[in-house]
Amino acid sequence: MPLKLYHIDSTIFHPDNMAIIKGDYSFHKELFRFFKMNQGEEESIKKINMEFISGKGYTLKNIVKTDYIFTFSAPLFSKKFVHCVGKILKDEMKFFPCKVICKGVALDWYAAQVIHLFPIVDKELSNYDLSSGDVASEVIKYRKDIEEKFYVARDSEIISEFVVTNLFKELCEENNLLIKIKDPIDR
Repeated sequence: MPLKLYHIDSTIFHPDNMAIIKGDYSFHKELFRFFKMNQGEEESIKKINMEFISGKGYTLKNIVKTDYIFTFSAPLFSKKFVHCVGKILKDEMKFFPCKVICKGVALDWYAAQVIHLFPIVDKELSNYDLSSGDVASEVIKYRKDIEEKFYVARDSEIISEFVVTNLFKELCEENNLLIKIKDPIDR
């Protein structure tokens, strides 16, 4: 049976439920290149003290009610998430310690790099131009015939796009992880 593909989100419903990197644009660009584009040196990233500022939708009470926070630089996962499933996902994701600053308090989180690349985009049904550099405005359709078993992957060409599968969803449910799994994607 083919895998179902999903996007994920924070379980905190608020217009500002994301985080931003603390630092200047060049720092954001370096993290984006490493975490979203799989470019750059892992050793240099390990030396960085990454700090992210949580959005206004987070409080010290509710931030513990999610195990995922979106950022433009890198997907963030809670310490609980990495403790519960980090070893299971070691061939598909790498985790790097970071801090999420929420209401002035530094919390231990992890920035994640999805290292599993797989052709998840249906090239025949999609309309995108990799040379334009603006994939977001194009039409991307995902394959519905994926038989290979995996939890999370980036597309092998549009590597800034990542998805999770029904196996990831089951793993989160089994470990009581608080991540919103969006409806199966077909955009």
